[in-house]
Amino acid sequence: MFLLLSLACTDYEYAELGFSEWFTQPEVSDHADVLFVVDDSASMAEEQGRLTSNFDVFATALADSYADFQIAVTTTDPDRLGQLSGPILDSDTSGLEDAFSQAVTVGTDGSRDERGFRAALAALEDNPGLVRSDSRVHVIFLSDEDDHSPEPVADFVDDLTWFGEADFRAHGIVGDLPYGCASGQSAASAGTRYVEAIELTEGFRDSICVDDYSEILQRIALQVIGWNDTFVLARLPDPATLKVWVDSVVIPERAVDGWTYAPGDNAILFHGRSVPRPGMEVVVEYLPLMGS
Repeated sequence: MFLLLSLACTDYEYAELGFSEWFTQPEVSDHADVLFVVDDSASMAEEQGRLTSNFDVFATALADSYADFQIAVTTTDPDRLGQLSGPILDSDTSGLEDAFSQAVTVGTDGSRDERGFRAALAALEDNPGLVRSDSRVHVIFLSDEDDHSPEPVADFVDDLTWFGEADFRAHGIVGDLPYGCASGQSAASAGTRYVEAIELTEGFRDSICVDDYSEILQRIALQVIGWNDTFVLARLPDPATLKVWVDSVVIPERAVDGWTYAPGDNAILFHGRSVPRPGMEVVVEYLPLMGS
């Protein structure tokens, strides 16, 4: 059935009525090893606290997936290269959130010469068992200063990619480009080198100055466990006609525990508890727009 409308003020016209697309959330069983590199300089107390208070969404995503994961924490202090803060945590760790909170509270007496890249490389090299041969490797940087390591960013990425034989991603909660950021409780210089590494490895980043780290932590967690929260559409939809089901259940259009349409990616983006679990079927129905 077709419905054609002539639109005087746009270059589009309505086309086939009731177009549908089907997706399936993949089953993922690979290992994942995660390293948090946390700035321990004098200005980082509030940011460490926000990371701790928002970690529950990260832990919940990993727990719900039954993923085989490991998590470790190190600092940006060049005098502590290779040292982990606390033990390596995994899916069998009792009280994972409390254990992570203790590990990530690294203090604020570290060097102002923050060398996050060097710290990450040293931690992965000097701690046997932190990286398994068949694991995806994710390094997450939390810093209000840019990286001061001497090597070029591309060299760092090349070195760390060697550890992630299955996959390697860098992520960051760092200062905004181009001039940094400031908020009620935070101020940061631009994390230029971190952002370059994140873009080279197709990771995720957010501003360290935001009040809530839960959204970026959930997006990273979903990538760690191999789940998709973004489903790209084959055709350009009329956004007002979009309807979404997961396993035949209608999902509401909203930014909290629902879905939103991302025009830049032409994709359905799921949020919070609405993200489909492995094996679930996603159906998107809409009225397409076609160039007239």
